[in-house]
Amino acid sequence: MDLERYVSSLYGDHQAAPCPFTEREIAELDETNELLVYVPSKLRAKEMCERWNLPTNVDFDRDRLIRTVMVAESHWFITSASPTPEHIYKSGKTAKRAYEDDGLHGLDLRRYLAFAASFRLKFDALPDQLYWTFLLSGSYDRSGVSVIGFDAHGVLSHHGWMRTFKAKFAGSRYCALAPRIEITAETEMLPRAYRGSGRAGREADMDD
Repeated sequence: MDLERYVSSLYGDHQAAPCPFTEREIAELDETNELLVYVPSKLRAKEMCERWNLPTNVDFDRDRLIRTVMVAESHWFITSASPTPEHIYKSGKTAKRAYEDDGLHGLDLRRYLAFAASFRLKFDALPDQLYWTFLLSGSYDRSGVSVIGFDAHGVLSHHGWMRTFKAKFAGSRYCALAPRIEITAETEMLPRAYRGSGRAGREADMDD
């Protein structure tokens, strides 16, 4: 994967933060059916939609109830390259627990937009058409959760909903962060989190 070409395709003349995933981890993405995604710091959701021509049903600058994470720092993450979300007909609350067991996180609004643009760049199609996806690392209002997805016309829809809601058209997506801040001889072999990997992928743990 040509990281410089990927970043310039999505963000133009932008100096990306160093990628903390190893060459081995990046090389296996096709085998694991995953995508590597980059999110620059401080880039607003509305700016992202305008940059990538993603029409939406909401003005993200005006909706002050949407809360996102890691806004002040650029970051890379890995997520599923499936065109549909997983954990279908399971609540956001249940999916979040499953991800935490594997050392994984959820997406938030900015991560989701960067994922959607990366997915379209690679596959020339939008993900999650006619599905809703829980954004489990963000929040909506006090105790709600954002759900998001594309309709049949390619319009991105967003709503605040309940974490205990479940439906046959709603699922979730995970976010795997690198198990290291930088790649060194000591950190290179640290195991990253995978779906179904259990304790080995956690960022911190206790000795047995």
